[in-house]
Amino acid sequence: MDISEIFQHPQIVSTVGGNLPLYLFAPVVLGSILWCLYLSVKERDLLPIFVCIGAFICSLNEPIYDILGKIVYAENNPMAFSNMGRDIPWFLVIGYIPWVGALSVQIARMMANGVERKVLHYIALGSCISVVLIETLGNMSNAWLYYGEAPLKYLVVAPQMAPVPIVGGLLLYAFAFPLKGLKRALVAMAVSTLALPMVFASASWPLYYGLYAELPKVMEWVLGGAMLTFTVMTVLGATSIASRLHKAK
Repeated sequence: MDISEIFQHPQIVSTVGGNLPLYLFAPVVLGSILWCLYLSVKERDLLPIFVCIGAFICSLNEPIYDILGKIVYAENNPMAFSNMGRDIPWFLVIGYIPWVGALSVQIARMMANGVERKVLHYIALGSCISVVLIETLGNMSNAWLYYGEAPLKYLVVAPQMAPVPIVGGLLLYAFAFPLKGLKRALVAMAVSTLALPMVFASASWPLYYGLYAELPKVMEWVLGGAMLTFTVMTVLGATSIASRLHKAK
């Protein structure tokens, strides 16, 4: 493959208007921010707010995974920034706050309280399902497009969003929760930028390889299965570590 082909992508226009995804995401994002503000004030802890800031910063990774996963967004979406030849819409940037930020805060709090692993597994499944629903609506309205080949193009985002908040919660619980004051908040902001890139890189590399390699269809199914296996293993590994950390205290 010519390297220039990696950056090529189709041009699409949303059939429902570019602002609709932003309107749909805004209440969830606002609710997440208000909840984190409430926690910060109530508990005199800057961590929840700094995690939201870290999640917002994490959105700068988006062009990388849009290229690797062969994703393109409708041209009539309000755009937040452009990089690597990709225009990244505002609804996606602020969408990092609830899924990468606020949900990770809640999971870390649950881990600190000794939550059962199966509860975290249900949350991971719920996170995946929520993204499946969003992806379905977005594809139906042409708000974005996965332009890779089936079956791999159906696995690009939703499965990975099962472990992302679990890993994010684990990082907060392990590295930020033992600290105090501003150091606690700054470490929380730093680690909240890591969960999504860690999961997308470690669990999804078979998927990305398959999307760009010219392989027999059976091998694409094998790579898809490998990616799903890595995703499940990541969830199970993260909840196991959290359980052991809590028992060690």
